[in-house]
Amino acid sequence: MRRPNPDEWPKLVEEFEASGLQQKEFVAKHDLSLGTLQYWLYKKRKKRGLRASDLAAESVAAFLPLEVVASPAPQARESFFEVATVGGLVLRFPVGADAAYVARLLVTLASTSTAAGT
Repeated sequence: MRRPNPDEWPKLVEEFEASGLQQKEFVAKHDLSLGTLQYWLYKKRKKRGLRASDLAAESVAAFLPLEVVASPAPQARESFFEVATVGGLVLRFPVGADAAYVARLLVTLASTSTAAGT
């Protein structure tokens, strides 16, 4: 396992954040320690003075536009809509579900996933 010196870690953290990879994928690709990457991510956020609530607010801003397409199953299309996360989780909600609730749930799942290192 590669052991970068402290001067290299800020650059690696920036590279990780720009990569779009999961933490486990990034460390495997770069032969790094998962715990050490998580430590440097924590250190960067602490240096910026971000709290968990700030991170949640940042996550909401990262939502992308979505495109609604016709479903071959009319009944399913009328009753539910699905949201797929980057990590592959698919969530199904009834049509008319509160958008703020869905957004809060996705932020919570994202922060839980990040905290768990997945």
